[in-house]
Amino acid sequence: MSVTLIIFVAVIVFGLTTGTITTIMAFKLLRNNKEKHHLRKSILMDGIPTEAIIHDIVQTSSSMDGRPGVRLDLTVTQVDGRTFPTIVETYIPITHIPHFQKGNVINVRYIALGNERKVEVQDAYLP
Repeated sequence: MSVTLIIFVAVIVFGLTTGTITTIMAFKLLRNNKEKHHLRKSILMDGIPTEAIIHDIVQTSSSMDGRPGVRLDLTVTQVDGRTFPTIVETYIPITHIPHFQKGNVINVRYIALGNERKVEVQDAYLP
């Protein structure tokens, strides 16, 4: 076999391997995003409704369908009156931005998964 043929075969094998790995990683990322999106929707559908106080709001560098991404530092009041702090990253419709100011009370829903609580903002944008 000539050196040219060996190099050609090596390049083809390398291309197929990296292409396969890239495809697998892309499908894993898509599946994880779909699961995360499904969890967010199930929290909004089946979660316990309550209120939260906004302690801080920071715009992130992301946006979705023209809605800005924000990171909310919240204190959530549970049904039994106890509170817990949480940070939620979500997207807010531009028309709702005046409601999302420091010190305001917003509607949220949460679920308890073991010792962890997952919170979603009711007026947030979900595609």
